[in-house]
Amino acid sequence: MLRRAPKALLPVTAIAAALALTLAGCSSKPGSGKELEEGPLQKYMSAMWDDSEFSEEKYAEQDREIEDLVAVCMQDEGFEYKPNVQTSGGFVSFDDDEIDFNSKEFAEQYGYGAMTNPWNEQAEQEEPEEYVDPNGDYYESLSESERMAWDEALYGVQPTEEEWAEIEASGEPYMPDPSEQGCYGTANDKVRSSTDNYQEAMEDPEFAELFEDMQNVYMEMESSDEMQKLNSDWASCMADSGYPDFKTPADGANSIYEAQQELFGWNTELAEGEDYKEPSKDEQDKLKKLEIETAVADFECKDKFDYNDKSSKFMIDIEQKFVDENKAKLDAMLAKYSVKSDSKSEEK
Repeated sequence: MLRRAPKALLPVTAIAAALALTLAGCSSKPGSGKELEEGPLQKYMSAMWDDSEFSEEKYAEQDREIEDLVAVCMQDEGFEYKPNVQTSGGFVSFDDDEIDFNSKEFAEQYGYGAMTNPWNEQAEQEEPEEYVDPNGDYYESLSESERMAWDEALYGVQPTEEEWAEIEASGEPYMPDPSEQGCYGTANDKVRSSTDNYQEAMEDPEFAELFEDMQNVYMEMESSDEMQKLNSDWASCMADSGYPDFKTPADGANSIYEAQQELFGWNTELAEGEDYKEPSKDEQDKLKKLEIETAVADFECKDKFDYNDKSSKFMIDIEQKFVDENKAKLDAMLAKYSVKSDSKSEEK
């Protein structure tokens, strides 16, 4: 039997958030410190997000609601469960003016934020709270078969080794339906989705074609003559800096994330009885150095050609064209899913 090294799988809400950022179509000159400009299409998307969703207090409140729902659900499944309301200490936030993610200083210190990032540094500086699992004693009192049933009730039935292999071979993220993720998945979906109208809109068949068309907007952006020329200039600069294989800025960041996955063996199968071995400090430091050097070169080449401002202008123009052509559908989407009283669907 094979086991896997530790790996991270994005929940549906995280993927939706990443997509929302992809739709931003905005940036500013690196290091300028000015607020990123919000594109006309992103104004529609941001109107479906709750501004308080990512505050520490809001997140803690949602955690308590989730745990209460999980406790009721587990009792219905025939198990004891005490709500786990301990803070994980993992929520770290920064003021808007505290970190300039588009600055050369950020690249010099954190690279792309893969091997190190300000959130991890702040979390490491905080005194960790001793964790005591309120369900630990009860779980230990169960037989092996009862523990398996408890786990499945709480988290759902996990994929088999063969199913994991198929998931990884497909190249698609693992996104099981909340109903398949046990009591925790169901409770998490119910509470988190109450402030995530964006996710609900994405899953609404009425707007499926609209979201598909949005993706074509960004494909059009990437294939435009202006963007191809800008990417070509950037790639030529990166080649002169010692990185000849990159065609777009995404290639630079992806090269580091792929190297990180390989270094930590997140998709590596471990033989029976084999324990996961974390890479050495020297190996990690070597990748950190490469990440920072790559990110700094990336920054300098973007800065040389005013990459961010130019690409932002291209994107805003294309977004505006899409908004003009689909305003009725976008307004209908906001009428159904906007969480803000001052709708952003007004004339732009």
